[in-house]
Amino acid sequence: MNRSFFLTPFSPVVILFMATFFLLAEKASCTDPQFLACEPKSCGDQNINFPFHIQNAQEEYCGYPGFAISCNEKNKAVLSLSNNEYIIQEIYYQNHSLRLSNAVGFGKNTSCSPQIQNISLNGDRFRQSTTRTGLFFFYNCNSALLGNDSKLLKHKFDCSGESANVSTLAMLDDDPLLGSASEKCGAGVVAPVDVYRGENVSIGKMLERGFVLNWVASNCSECDESGGRCGFNITTYQFKCFCPDRPHARSCISGEYFFSS
Repeated sequence: MNRSFFLTPFSPVVILFMATFFLLAEKASCTDPQFLACEPKSCGDQNINFPFHIQNAQEEYCGYPGFAISCNEKNKAVLSLSNNEYIIQEIYYQNHSLRLSNAVGFGKNTSCSPQIQNISLNGDRFRQSTTRTGLFFFYNCNSALLGNDSKLLKHKFDCSGESANVSTLAMLDDDPLLGSASEKCGAGVVAPVDVYRGENVSIGKMLERGFVLNWVASNCSECDESGGRCGFNITTYQFKCFCPDRPHARSCISGEYFFSS
């Protein structure tokens, strides 16, 4: 058989090849833009998926309201809570929790400049784990008064740049000297940390290890398992499953869908 028959411009093989090529190209060009926009991204060693989204790198509709994070100059994922920045050490998508460290003390031996502030959580987004312990910091303590209290001096936390007239104390929330420290220092602030019974670790290590927060957001599993990418419509305040063909209500195999706006 003449091989040139299969290679002529109008041969069945060439026509079939060209038709397949154009069909695939058309299918790719018709992929829903929101599905493409919500492709998971990474920040350092953290994989960022719904309910989180990276500001200035992903569209807002790719995440749940209140779950925007940033990727700082050191390629660390950062979550802002009550005007404090927290480094995301790990995200546990299966049990809806993440481990955070206060960005002020992360990877440092000091945490006094700038000072750590109290954390305030919106209960409908994030909740502290029951394993959390409070680490109290008392700033600007009168060094003269502390000099006569050997027990409190054991809680002195050395801070670079601090004057000789003032000191900083750090102690856990179950310490019996909390009342005495408050009298000599005034109001304190509390940083959540995870402390395990019987261990002896430094304050810096406690801050670096951080604490666990649980989160509450729309369930993404059904959409994810169907090959979709989870998102949220701020206008209608509804969960959306972005699929290659179009947005669906819950999953890519669902009969319901939303038209893109």
